[in-house]
Amino acid sequence: MNRDTDFAVHPEIVRFERKIRHLRDAEITGIFSEEGDSILTLHAVNTGSGFFTVIPEELKQRITDSILTHNHPSDRSFTLRDLKEASFFSLKEIRVVGRTSTYSMKPGAGGWPAPQVIADCFNAIDVDPDLQAEVDYLSSSLEQCTDAEDIQSGSARIRSDLLCKWLAEALNLIYRSAADRRSSQSPLPI
Repeated sequence: MNRDTDFAVHPEIVRFERKIRHLRDAEITGIFSEEGDSILTLHAVNTGSGFFTVIPEELKQRITDSILTHNHPSDRSFTLRDLKEASFFSLKEIRVVGRTSTYSMKPGAGGWPAPQVIADCFNAIDVDPDLQAEVDYLSSSLEQCTDAEDIQSGSARIRSDLLCKWLAEALNLIYRSAADRRSSQSPLPI
């Protein structure tokens, strides 16, 4: 598989993602039109307990139906905050690039569920003992964690990916993830 075509986005978005993929001390968000035109770039604030990009609510009309992509230094899939914002801003797609993988979530035929519906479902899945059992099973496979920095980060990446898969199934969303075949390559200059 070619990671660049797996998620079918404009080459300008792919170029942006290559630039931010390997950042470890910053989270950068790019918001693009489907045609690859940059609408907005935001730099996250490190609160000490993670990175948070604040998208001003007054931009809602301007970024509705756009593609939001950002990096996760943690190499994990979507956070609850990411998905609630995708719903609130009615994004066409939200994407995450980590050092080793790319993740995509799109609304299904019925559109995005309300942010609170996403939160309730996300939180229910997060505490489901079956989720942890599946994570433990998958984490025991060396193939799943080979490019992780350590067992804990590999397990956390598996958990976030699996949680997002289950959420997408439950809410009729479209979720995709793929390993980046170039994850060991050097980052591109920003």
